[in-house]
Amino acid sequence: MPLRRSEAIVIGGHSLAEADRIIPFYTRDMGIVRAVAQGARRIRSRFGGSLELFTHGHLVFFERPNRTLHSINEFSVLNAFSALREDLERLAYAACAAELVAISSEEGDPNAELFAALQRTLELLQEGGPPGLVLRAFEVKLLKLQGYLPELYACVRCRRPIGEGTGASLSPHQGGLVCPECGKGLPPALALSAPAVAFLRGAARLEVGTAARAQLPDGTAQELARALGQYLPHVLGRTLRSAAFLERI
Repeated sequence: MPLRRSEAIVIGGHSLAEADRIIPFYTRDMGIVRAVAQGARRIRSRFGGSLELFTHGHLVFFERPNRTLHSINEFSVLNAFSALREDLERLAYAACAAELVAISSEEGDPNAELFAALQRTLELLQEGGPPGLVLRAFEVKLLKLQGYLPELYACVRCRRPIGEGTGASLSPHQGGLVCPECGKGLPPALALSAPAVAFLRGAARLEVGTAARAQLPDGTAQELARALGQYLPHVLGRTLRSAAFLERI
């Protein structure tokens, strides 16, 4: 079995048999890697607490050819992000980001920009950044990097440009913005004001931390949360479990 190495972030985990755990990582060099941590549930496990959710570190694992599960040899921690797991609200936002990466990525399909965006998102959430805006900025960046970014500059129905300072509606089924005239009859939850449209355009272009510093009028963050909350499950084909948890808290 060849020995492989990569920077990685823990994006989940569940128990296996009596003492082991299966850990999904998002790696910088190989995309999703799922590996077994043997004995991780034992009190004196050599992994200690290093395999907790969101932990960023250097992963060393034995690759099992033609298998979907590999074997962890070592995981050395660079940033435990322990503060995220101690704050229920921030944990929920971080879990949404991790789940988005998990359901939009494949094994053997690396995306170094997405890895950096996830790492930066976790840093911002731990540092006390506005969690809603941080997650919105990450969601837009993920859509761009994974090839799902909606059309943001022209109406997808009539193809007329949507200028600066103009509101629109976001149509998941048609893959982008719809101008006010063409948007008549679309669900009200997808309506976006001009500041919301400007945020989407900026977040697609800017680094996550820069986009998350945007100053938005009252109600704009809620518009974005509703619109992206419908757009993401549609294009990814999955409902986020962590999003439901976030709504409950």
